[in-house]
Amino acid sequence: MDRTISLRELNRWTLARQLLLERADLDAIGAIEHLAGMQAQYSPSPYIGLWSRLRAFGRDELESAVLEDRVLRANLMRGTLHLVSAREFPVYRTAIRSGFTVYAQMVRRLREAGVDVESVRDELVATVRQQPIGRGELRRLARGLVPDEHLAEWAGFSVLADSGLLMSVAEDALFSRPSIGTTFRLGPQVRVDLLEAWRHVATAYLRAFGPASRSDLAQWSGEQVALFKPVLDDLDLETVTTEDGRVLLDLPDAPRPDAEVPAPVRFLPKWDNLLLAYERRERVLPEAYRKVVIRKNGDVLPTFLVDGLVAGCWLAPLRGKAVMTLEAYSPLSARQRQAVEAEAEGLLAWLRPDAGRRELRWAA
Repeated sequence: MDRTISLRELNRWTLARQLLLERADLDAIGAIEHLAGMQAQYSPSPYIGLWSRLRAFGRDELESAVLEDRVLRANLMRGTLHLVSAREFPVYRTAIRSGFTVYAQMVRRLREAGVDVESVRDELVATVRQQPIGRGELRRLARGLVPDEHLAEWAGFSVLADSGLLMSVAEDALFSRPSIGTTFRLGPQVRVDLLEAWRHVATAYLRAFGPASRSDLAQWSGEQVALFKPVLDDLDLETVTTEDGRVLLDLPDAPRPDAEVPAPVRFLPKWDNLLLAYERRERVLPEAYRKVVIRKNGDVLPTFLVDGLVAGCWLAPLRGKAVMTLEAYSPLSARQRQAVEAEAEGLLAWLRPDAGRRELRWAA
């Protein structure tokens, strides 16, 4: 396949891969694997993301999978917290390491300063193995094992963070834990062939986010473009060209719906990977709204899509009054506004099922 595709075609193809054109009949674990993991810095986010993508999703389904360690939460892509299935965790842990670059650099500095890094790591691992430990407490303990007072406060912590041995306790990934800090435990240590891990992750990315460029894959993973070159060159991939001349890679059997297929209103949670998985995001996020949605501090607002594109943001506190506030970034037609409200009412009812009264508001 070698053709030029429009931005609208690219949008519809992407929405199909993201299960946002039509809700899918998948269970929570199958959907998380299909989506190449789900961003989980804000613990309710993957739950909301699955509600928007699956036909019959209840939060208890994912919470059960989390508590039974069938889904794990750890720092993976871009060094940020993600949910992945337990069966795919070793693959992602093996393939994705760039998020630990800053820690790796500090470990080198510690070695140069004469610190016995292996001994520090062994002592910290022994502590975490005894019982889970909060980030703050672990950093304080690690700080006491590194004598150089001129190093950063987190220098000792870097020895364990760089090892890739840590993951969150299950409770940190529950819907009801949006503001709780990370508590660490040791993750499963399973050996996976590195080349096969890269192949699996690259394929999973294209299945969830394709068609995409090599730079897009690097942006999503946090790894360098060159890392995936051997497996991308070896995979049976097709290429398409965008109207502005960019060459995108795609899986041969990936869905490619017609550009005129209707795209229903969909709500995305904070930090949804759809808005973070590309070097250039105009396929779903108009450039005019990029700096409004993706803040300088790295925060990514919860948004809603109209006709497949980000058209506004929403806010619905999980405590107090059951109110959802909607803000459109540009004027919506009466029909579009009604569609947004209908989807918002469904989401708010799902978020706050026990609320006696629920209310939608439009920001000025």
